[in-house]
Amino acid sequence: MLHWLHYQRARLLLALRRPDQALQAYADALAANPRYALAAASAGFLEASREQWSQAAGWFERALEIESDNAEHWFNLGFVQQQRQLDEEAIRCFDRAVALRRSLDRAWFGLGISHRRRGDIDKAGAAFKVAAELQPMNPHAFHELAMVRLAQNDLKDVHRIIRHVSGLDPVMTRQLVRETGQHPEGVELR
Repeated sequence: MLHWLHYQRARLLLALRRPDQALQAYADALAANPRYALAAASAGFLEASREQWSQAAGWFERALEIESDNAEHWFNLGFVQQQRQLDEEAIRCFDRAVALRRSLDRAWFGLGISHRRRGDIDKAGAAFKVAAELQPMNPHAFHELAMVRLAQNDLKDVHRIIRHVSGLDPVMTRQLVRETGQHPEGVELR
Protein backbone atom coordinates (compact mmCIF):
# COMPACT_ATOMS: atom_id res chain seq x y z
CA MET A 1 0.00 0.00 0.00
CA LEU A 2 2.89 2.40 0.74
CA HIS A 3 4.14 2.04 -2.85
CA TRP A 4 0.76 3.20 -4.13
CA LEU A 5 0.85 6.28 -1.89
CA HIS A 6 4.29 7.22 -3.21
CA TYR A 7 3.03 6.71 -6.75
CA GLN A 8 0.02 8.98 -6.13
CA ARG A 9 2.34 11.56 -4.56
CA ALA A 10 4.43 11.47 -7.74
CA ARG A 11 1.36 12.14 -9.87
CA LEU A 12 0.39 15.07 -7.66
CA LEU A 13 3.92 16.46 -7.85
CA LEU A 14 3.80 16.23 -11.62
CA ALA A 15 0.52 18.15 -11.63
CA LEU A 16 2.25 20.78 -9.49
CA ARG A 17 5.11 20.87 -12.03
CA ARG A 18 7.73 19.48 -9.71
CA PRO A 19 9.30 16.79 -11.90
CA ASP A 20 12.43 16.23 -9.79
CA GLN A 21 10.35 15.57 -6.69
CA ALA A 22 7.99 13.36 -8.71
CA LEU A 23 10.96 11.32 -9.89
CA GLN A 24 12.02 10.81 -6.29
CA ALA A 25 8.48 9.74 -5.38
CA TYR A 26 8.57 7.13 -8.16
CA ALA A 27 11.89 5.91 -6.76
CA ASP A 28 10.30 5.79 -3.29
CA ALA A 29 7.43 3.71 -4.69
CA LEU A 30 9.94 1.24 -6.12
CA ALA A 31 11.85 1.14 -2.83
CA ALA A 32 8.60 0.32 -1.04
CA ASN A 33 7.72 -2.36 -3.61
CA PRO A 34 10.58 -3.45 -5.90
CA ARG A 35 8.04 -5.31 -8.11
CA TYR A 36 6.03 -2.15 -8.92
CA ALA A 37 6.75 -1.85 -12.65
CA LEU A 38 4.31 1.02 -13.13
CA ALA A 39 6.50 3.29 -11.01
CA ALA A 40 9.60 2.41 -13.07
CA ALA A 41 7.77 2.94 -16.37
CA SER A 42 6.30 6.23 -15.14
CA ALA A 43 9.77 7.44 -14.17
CA GLY A 44 10.91 6.43 -17.66
CA PHE A 45 8.14 8.49 -19.25
CA LEU A 46 9.05 11.45 -17.07
CA GLU A 47 12.70 11.29 -18.08
CA ALA A 48 11.77 10.80 -21.74
CA SER A 49 9.53 13.87 -21.60
CA ARG A 50 12.61 15.82 -20.51
CA GLU A 51 14.68 14.14 -23.25
CA GLN A 52 16.91 12.51 -20.66
CA TRP A 53 17.21 9.46 -22.90
CA SER A 54 19.88 7.53 -20.96
CA GLN A 55 18.01 7.89 -17.68
CA ALA A 56 14.73 6.97 -19.37
CA ALA A 57 16.36 3.82 -20.78
CA GLY A 58 17.48 2.83 -17.29
CA TRP A 59 13.96 3.17 -15.93
CA PHE A 60 12.41 1.16 -18.78
CA GLU A 61 15.08 -1.51 -18.31
CA ARG A 62 14.07 -1.64 -14.66
CA ALA A 63 10.41 -2.04 -15.66
CA LEU A 64 11.45 -4.92 -17.94
CA GLU A 65 13.33 -6.60 -15.10
CA ILE A 66 9.98 -6.74 -13.33
CA GLU A 67 7.72 -7.47 -16.33
CA SER A 68 9.86 -8.99 -19.06
CA ASP A 69 6.90 -9.93 -21.25
CA ASN A 70 5.34 -6.46 -21.40
CA ALA A 71 5.21 -5.32 -25.04
CA GLU A 72 4.66 -1.68 -24.05
CA HIS A 73 7.84 -1.61 -21.96
CA TRP A 74 9.79 -3.12 -24.86
CA PHE A 75 8.35 -0.52 -27.24
CA ASN A 76 9.17 2.32 -24.85
CA LEU A 77 12.75 1.13 -24.42
CA GLY A 78 13.05 0.79 -28.20
CA PHE A 79 11.79 4.33 -28.71
CA VAL A 80 14.28 5.69 -26.19
CA GLN A 81 17.14 3.74 -27.79
CA GLN A 82 16.09 5.09 -31.16
CA GLN A 83 16.26 8.64 -29.77
CA ARG A 84 19.78 7.83 -28.58
CA GLN A 85 20.68 6.78 -32.16
CA LEU A 86 21.18 3.19 -30.96
CA ASP A 87 19.26 1.66 -33.84
CA GLU A 88 20.56 -1.89 -33.43
CA GLU A 89 19.36 -1.89 -29.82
CA ALA A 90 16.09 -0.22 -30.83
CA ILE A 91 15.48 -2.94 -33.43
CA ARG A 92 16.06 -5.63 -30.80
CA CYS A 93 13.51 -3.97 -28.51
CA PHE A 94 10.92 -3.37 -31.24
CA ASP A 95 11.32 -6.97 -32.45
CA ARG A 96 10.59 -8.20 -28.94
CA ALA A 97 7.58 -5.87 -28.66
CA VAL A 98 5.99 -7.15 -31.88
CA ALA A 99 6.79 -10.74 -30.95
CA LEU A 100 4.77 -10.20 -27.79
CA ARG A 101 1.99 -8.20 -29.47
CA ARG A 102 1.90 -8.27 -33.25
CA SER A 103 -0.74 -5.52 -33.35
CA LEU A 104 1.56 -2.89 -31.82
CA ASP A 105 1.67 -0.69 -34.92
CA ARG A 106 3.99 1.95 -33.44
CA ALA A 107 6.62 -0.73 -32.81
CA TRP A 108 6.43 -1.73 -36.48
CA PHE A 109 6.80 1.93 -37.41
CA GLY A 110 9.82 2.23 -35.12
CA LEU A 111 11.32 -0.88 -36.71
CA GLY A 112 10.92 0.71 -40.11
CA ILE A 113 12.63 3.92 -39.02
CA SER A 114 15.59 2.11 -37.47
CA HIS A 115 16.01 -0.31 -40.39
CA ARG A 116 15.88 2.60 -42.84
CA ARG A 117 18.49 4.54 -40.87
CA ARG A 118 20.73 1.46 -40.94
CA GLY A 119 20.29 1.28 -44.72
CA ASP A 120 18.19 -1.90 -44.82
CA ILE A 121 15.44 -0.69 -47.15
CA ASP A 122 13.83 -4.12 -47.61
CA LYS A 123 13.35 -4.65 -43.87
CA ALA A 124 12.20 -1.05 -43.49
CA GLY A 125 9.61 -1.56 -46.22
CA ALA A 126 8.34 -4.77 -44.63
CA ALA A 127 7.95 -3.05 -41.26
CA PHE A 128 6.25 0.06 -42.68
CA LYS A 129 3.90 -2.21 -44.66
CA VAL A 130 2.74 -3.92 -41.46
CA ALA A 131 2.41 -0.57 -39.67
CA ALA A 132 0.25 0.74 -42.52
CA GLU A 133 -1.88 -2.42 -42.57
CA LEU A 134 -2.47 -2.16 -38.83
CA GLN A 135 -3.31 1.56 -39.06
CA PRO A 136 -4.82 2.16 -42.51
CA MET A 137 -5.73 5.75 -41.56
CA ASN A 138 -2.17 6.71 -40.52
CA PRO A 139 -0.72 8.86 -43.32
CA HIS A 140 2.75 8.86 -41.70
CA ALA A 141 3.12 5.09 -42.08
CA PHE A 142 2.06 5.37 -45.72
CA HIS A 143 4.45 8.28 -46.28
CA GLU A 144 7.37 6.22 -45.02
CA LEU A 145 6.26 3.21 -47.05
CA ALA A 146 6.01 5.36 -50.19
CA MET A 147 9.53 6.68 -49.67
CA VAL A 148 10.86 3.13 -49.33
CA ARG A 149 8.96 2.02 -52.43
CA LEU A 150 10.45 5.00 -54.30
CA ALA A 151 13.94 3.90 -53.23
CA GLN A 152 13.05 0.41 -54.48
CA ASN A 153 11.86 1.99 -57.77
CA ASP A 154 8.35 0.53 -57.32
CA LEU A 155 6.45 3.45 -58.83
CA LYS A 156 3.25 1.46 -59.19
CA ASP A 157 3.08 1.03 -55.40
CA VAL A 158 4.08 4.68 -54.86
CA HIS A 159 1.07 5.68 -56.99
CA ARG A 160 -1.22 3.31 -55.07
CA ILE A 161 -0.03 4.77 -51.76
CA ILE A 162 -0.49 8.38 -52.93
CA ARG A 163 -4.02 7.55 -54.06
CA HIS A 164 -4.75 6.01 -50.66
CA VAL A 165 -3.31 8.97 -48.75
CA SER A 166 -5.24 11.42 -50.94
CA GLY A 167 -8.40 10.11 -49.30
CA LEU A 168 -6.97 10.71 -45.83
CA ASP A 169 -4.82 13.79 -45.70
CA PRO A 170 -4.49 16.51 -48.37
CA VAL A 171 -1.36 18.00 -46.73
CA MET A 172 0.44 14.64 -46.69
CA THR A 173 -0.72 14.01 -50.27
CA ARG A 174 0.92 17.24 -51.46
CA GLN A 175 4.06 16.34 -49.50
CA LEU A 176 4.22 12.88 -51.08
CA VAL A 177 3.72 14.28 -54.58
CA ARG A 178 6.48 16.82 -53.96
CA GLU A 179 8.93 14.37 -52.33
CA THR A 180 8.40 11.49 -54.75
CA GLY A 181 8.02 13.55 -57.90
CA GLN A 182 4.99 11.38 -58.71
CA HIS A 183 1.45 12.67 -59.35
CA PRO A 184 -0.83 9.76 -60.13
CA GLU A 185 -3.72 10.33 -62.46
CA GLY A 186 -6.93 11.14 -60.64
CA VAL A 187 -5.26 12.56 -57.54
CA GLU A 188 -6.31 16.14 -56.92
CA LEU A 189 -4.09 18.34 -54.85
CA ARG A 190 -6.18 20.44 -52.48
